[in-house]
Amino acid sequence: MMPTPEGWTGHPVFRRGQQVGTFFVQDNEIHCYRLDNAAGAWLTRQDLERLTAPIFARFGHLVTKVRKSNAAGQRFVTRLGFAATGSDDHNIHYRTERLRHARL
Repeated sequence: MMPTPEGWTGHPVFRRGQQVGTFFVQDNEIHCYRLDNAAGAWLTRQDLERLTAPIFARFGHLVTKVRKSNAAGQRFVTRLGFAATGSDDHNIHYRTERLRHARL
């Protein structure tokens, strides 16, 4: 289990009574962490709607970043509807005003 970093709010995600991941939020920045015991799709459209609706209502957009070495993470955020906005030495930065897989 990943501890919640200081300054972030962690929202555990459960499937069949088992925690499969955590959705982390700090202001309008989000990060998803899937536990090793979770295979396949672990974050549902309903989870995305429930977890992001308050952020969209407050900020109008979401941001995230993914390590340049994390190709699976890059594919994941692109599938969700994020577009790259820049990068630094380690990460690609993303932003979206709307998620593809949520009815918001």
